[in-house]
Amino acid sequence: MLLIVSCALAGAAVYQSFRFHQDEQSNRAALSAIERETSTVVATLAELRRVQAAYVAVGQGPDFWMRRAGELIGDVENGLARLRSMTREASAQAHLADAGTALSDLVQLDGRARSAVGSQQTFFASDIVFDESVLPAQRIAESLAAARDAELAALTAASDQLRLMQQAMMPAALVLVLLAAWFAGSTRTRGPALSKNEEVALMLRQLPPPVKKPGVPVTITPPVATPPASRAAAAPGSGAGSTPATAAPAAPPAPAIDVAEVAELCVDLARVVDSRDMPALLERAGRTLGATGLIVWVVDTTGTRLTPALAHGYRDRVLARLGTLDVDADNPTSLAFRSVQPQSVPGSGENATSAIAVPLVTTSGCHGVLAAELPARRPLPDSLAGARIVAAQLATLISPIELPAADAEPSRQAAQG
Repeated sequence: MLLIVSCALAGAAVYQSFRFHQDEQSNRAALSAIERETSTVVATLAELRRVQAAYVAVGQGPDFWMRRAGELIGDVENGLARLRSMTREASAQAHLADAGTALSDLVQLDGRARSAVGSQQTFFASDIVFDESVLPAQRIAESLAAARDAELAALTAASDQLRLMQQAMMPAALVLVLLAAWFAGSTRTRGPALSKNEEVALMLRQLPPPVKKPGVPVTITPPVATPPASRAAAAPGSGAGSTPATAAPAAPPAPAIDVAEVAELCVDLARVVDSRDMPALLERAGRTLGATGLIVWVVDTTGTRLTPALAHGYRDRVLARLGTLDVDADNPTSLAFRSVQPQSVPGSGENATSAIAVPLVTTSGCHGVLAAELPARRPLPDSLAGARIVAAQLATLISPIELPAADAEPSRQAAQG
């Protein structure tokens, strides 16, 4: 339904825009026609005045010029009639009516001049042609110019209004489409709201499968099995022949991390707009994952080195001693980057700590590794799963580091070699 409404609005907008364009073209054509016709009538009027002057010219035959004057008067009358049919503005029609009245006065004076010429009253005819006929001729020319200007102003205002309506039509159609989309979304049936744990479970199901690079051996960390519950000892004081009582099944162990806290952390990471907020969020990530230390390793633009960009739980001199890691080196962090798979390293002693390395994968490839040091001797599956969730969110905030020119060229040559 929304698609139909959108298509209908788009079609109506296109059709109305076409109509506006046609109307504007029609206004321009009408204005050009009025200007041409006005110029023609003014030129004909000037020719009529020259012909009337020939009535009293020495050596001229007045009969020829009188016939020519009659033809020109007819042309002026026809031109005024065409202009009245072209104009739509009331003020322009009034000016054309005034021009017609002035033309009638000029025709009457022309008749008097002809009578004077016929009765050999040349001086009287000259007075009519060169004195009395000047004012009606000027009135005709001024009325024609005023009518043209009035129609020009009206057509210009109409064209401006059409352009304004055309410019406002597209935003109005877009607003209508957005309102239709909002109405369709508000009337859609929604399912019941999910709890925080259900939202996190849904997010885990929708995570994309890990991206593997061809030709690189992948080491997948196996899950840690939970030891079975031990049976309870026999009741004190029971004899050798008594039947030992079986203890009730132990309750499942509490998860190592709180999925709700992981979800809240991911939400806050998605809202990061300033890099100065990252140290506090990384500290929260360490508490949420139960890690004593975290390091975010970021690859450089040559794809050959990993640099510690962010850290929590380590002193600066420890990070300085670590330096950069080669992506081809034999360590869990580099292996996690190459294989694009999480890696884990169990502790070797009784109170030793363990470590995990989770790749930061984006749509354009792996951009780094999240390394965490855990207090347990062996990483728990919950800790590894939580680290993968946090790493998926961190991957959206980082990009490869640009190396200085002095370091970038050797790294690039080494990568090509």
